[in-house]
Amino acid sequence: MDALERLISTATELGAAQAMVNLGLTAGEISQRKAGRIYGKWFTDAAAAGRIFPCRVEDGRAGTRWYSITEILKLKTYDAARAELKNP
Repeated sequence: MDALERLISTATELGAAQAMVNLGLTAGEISQRKAGRIYGKWFTDAAAAGRIFPCRVEDGRAGTRWYSITEILKLKTYDAARAELKNP
């Protein structure tokens, strides 16, 4: 998939996720473990680099970190747009 297709796909996912949150159909959060399974190395690298932060962290030594799906997709859309601009 080239950068433009990735940009369009991610922007579409972002719109759908935002609509679901706005309609109250979902809280719009995903655990760090599930986000890693869905978004793969890109998400893991972004979290490790401090490019994305959890919106909520549960109590305890190994508290679950929850991330906003729309924030993940916004960053992914931004990255895809930058890739398209670098390689038109």
